[in-house]
Amino acid sequence: MTLVVVLAEPPREGLVLPRLAETSPLSAAEAADCYAALLADAVFAADQSGGDVLVNYRDDDALPDEFVDADEAAEEAVRAVVDRAAEDPAAVRFEVQVGSTRDGRVGNTVTHLLREEGENSVLVLDGNAPLVGRKDVDSAAMRLRTSDVVVGPATDGRVWTAAFCEPIDFDGAFATPAVETLVDRAADADLDVDFLPSYRTVETGSDLADVVALIRARAKAGRIVPKFTTEFVREHGLHVVDGEDGPELVRD
Repeated sequence: MTLVVVLAEPPREGLVLPRLAETSPLSAAEAADCYAALLADAVFAADQSGGDVLVNYRDDDALPDEFVDADEAAEEAVRAVVDRAAEDPAAVRFEVQVGSTRDGRVGNTVTHLLREEGENSVLVLDGNAPLVGRKDVDSAAMRLRTSDVVVGPATDGRVWTAAFCEPIDFDGAFATPAVETLVDRAADADLDVDFLPSYRTVETGSDLADVVALIRARAKAGRIVPKFTTEFVREHGLHVVDGEDGPELVRD
């Protein structure tokens, strides 16, 4: 059984999705609410999959002082999101991220789980890929039966997931383009690599515009949509129009 690790940040204004607030009609506070919706959908997909779920979060000691909330600990903020999304929140494991960089945090988590806790495979899921569903997580677990590393590409060379049966050298492993760099690290370790379908991760207004257009199209067609992100899109009246420089995200 593959352990699904969901990377999470406390959804605080200015801390999460800062480029989204700069490149979309959303304010910094709304971008934080958007992140909470995206994270909830990631937790839901992981929770509905066949694997156990571990939420790996940054606690207040690892955050810049301006993002520490005296009234709500980082763990409490993340647990509030998980409580919305998980069928049985008490069954979800929580562990603090260790490391000063993304490479370090992911590397420390994956290596510890595989080598120290005896997990057979670990899938790391970013909390900002709302269109990923349970079947995608389960598909990654299936591919890990025949491959050592499985990568889920996103746009602009990013990844929405990376899964491992064996650790790699994580130093700089997520350097741009992450999808290629991760494969390089796997090849250096003589590990087999497989790939999953590509999904958009949300960091900018352009990213969110693509997600909004697809969500609205799927909803009109009666297809499955990510619950929490769809609610956010509807509550904020987000839609895409033909702007002067191409598709543009706007609100009612």
